[in-house]
Amino acid sequence: MNKSKNSLLFPYAVQATLICLVIHCLVAPVFAASGSVEQGKEDAELQRILNKMDAIAKTFHSFTARFSQKKYTAVLKEFDDPETGDFFYSRTKDGLLLIRHEVSSPGKRITTVKGDIGTVYRPAIKEAQIVRREKMQSVVEYLAVGIGRSSEKLRERFNVSYRGRESINNSLCSILVLVPKDPKVGLESIEVWLKESNGTPAQYKFQEPSKDYLLISFSNEKLNTKIPASKFEQKLPAGVEIQKY
Repeated sequence: MNKSKNSLLFPYAVQATLICLVIHCLVAPVFAASGSVEQGKEDAELQRILNKMDAIAKTFHSFTARFSQKKYTAVLKEFDDPETGDFFYSRTKDGLLLIRHEVSSPGKRITTVKGDIGTVYRPAIKEAQIVRREKMQSVVEYLAVGIGRSSEKLRERFNVSYRGRESINNSLCSILVLVPKDPKVGLESIEVWLKESNGTPAQYKFQEPSKDYLLISFSNEKLNTKIPASKFEQKLPAGVEIQKY
């Protein structure tokens, strides 16, 4: 008796289904295991970097560098003119935060943070703003992220992940992605490129929810050099208009 085409096809369909199920059962664990291995490698790299940060934190007291920064505007799809200057950062034994972020070109602007008080001085227009640190919307106080602080302190404020390696100015760097836990910060994330050679930051990327971002690159970085206390003082000359917030 002749069999119909449908009756002939049925066994092959069943066989094909069984083959697919067997392949899935064999291959899916391989992909899952591969993903697990990759995740394990990333976790290990992250922990290695955090361990290095902890080692630096034990003896840290200062960091200085030259910087170049530029703002990217997503709507325009372009960077503005870069600013250059000097950055000084120190933390005293009792935990007092000291920062000086001095733009020297194209126009001068000096921002200092001493403890809970931040001062922004613009000599060209004889204007200064004095702001309590918790009210500062600038990313300046986050320039010290990843420098001289323990990984425990970092994880108190950020969700931290590892994003591979990249060379910045011929220096191999590991990249950390920091996502603020506090939504009031106003930043989507901070990416930090840390030099493999000495653990100092080579570059920061401050990503805003609007997709605008500030890119800051460091050069001539120095750890634990003596910084005069006067660097963190803002002596405002007479005639400067002072605004307090």
